[in-house]
Amino acid sequence: MFVFRRFFLLLVLCVGTLLESRVWTTTSGSRSEGELFEVVGDRIGLRIRGRDYHFSISRFTPADQAYVKQWMKVPRCAACSGTLGTRSTKAGKASYHTSCFRCMVCRKNFGPGNRFRKDGWGGMVHVEHFSHTGLCGTCSRIFPKQNASKEQFFADGRMSCKPCLKDGIFKLDLLNKVDDRVWKSLMEVGFVKPKGKIILELVDQKTLLREAAKINASGNLRGLTLTKYRVVKGGKNPGTTFDHRIYVLYGLPYVECISVLAHEHVHVWLNERFIDASPPVIEGFCNLASLTVLQKEKSKLSSILLENMNNSTSSVYGGGYRKMRQRLAQVGWPALLAELKRKSTPP
Repeated sequence: MFVFRRFFLLLVLCVGTLLESRVWTTTSGSRSEGELFEVVGDRIGLRIRGRDYHFSISRFTPADQAYVKQWMKVPRCAACSGTLGTRSTKAGKASYHTSCFRCMVCRKNFGPGNRFRKDGWGGMVHVEHFSHTGLCGTCSRIFPKQNASKEQFFADGRMSCKPCLKDGIFKLDLLNKVDDRVWKSLMEVGFVKPKGKIILELVDQKTLLREAAKINASGNLRGLTLTKYRVVKGGKNPGTTFDHRIYVLYGLPYVECISVLAHEHVHVWLNERFIDASPPVIEGFCNLASLTVLQKEKSKLSSILLENMNNSTSSVYGGGYRKMRQRLAQVGWPALLAELKRKSTPP
């Protein structure tokens, strides 16, 4: 099963301010026009055609890398990434344009002693006005309820920001397309498709939790795998047959959906091999599949989901993932797959 852990990330980003657009050139020669809106470690954030992407700075030419270094030297607003002038406000270690340092609900500037909440997308709100906002269940973006559409509030109680809603997977045909892409990535590292039949289902949260209760699973689940098997001994067709059902929450944005599906498909792989291991090993190993597909995505959301997995305080999902990732770095995929197979205890 796949569990999502939410964390507030205090990153610097651009919200609505027009930044300088320029053409970026990769070392392989491809060119794209976009605006630089943040630098996080060795990654840069580029807004290209209205979407936020994260790339390794080493992906770009020396001229582009020099531009990034100069960009970082300029004092910038922690909300919009624009250049700071004389009209600015300092809050903690961050500085803001005075016009940016305001509540998204009442639109009033924060004053001395005001308590406010901030998301990882530049959104800020007075603590006393937080009840008037929605919180995206995927990216933790805060948004004013008064400006939201009814589609952003799901019948099962979940909420979605507009960008995540736009990329949401609500139909089975789209889920199947996502599934095809997931399998391409999994097969590249050595996974093989299962023997048994897999049924994919998009479900609401109530259904997911009801099915999870059958195997005593709980938590902030995003996906779930249930496997039934039948062992036939003797006769004309001896062997084991499998039937798998993967449940995925409807409305997850594409990037989160590939992460959930990859995780659940590895549960299928483990189930068909009757792998007997501890929960941290099982869930940590499944999260490596999420890592594999998310690393191929260049969106800011994929970076956030990867950071959430890495920073998770769960001993099973976080601790297990970090240990399995360390093991993967030591031995590589072929050896790690072989190690797991040796834990097989068929009936």
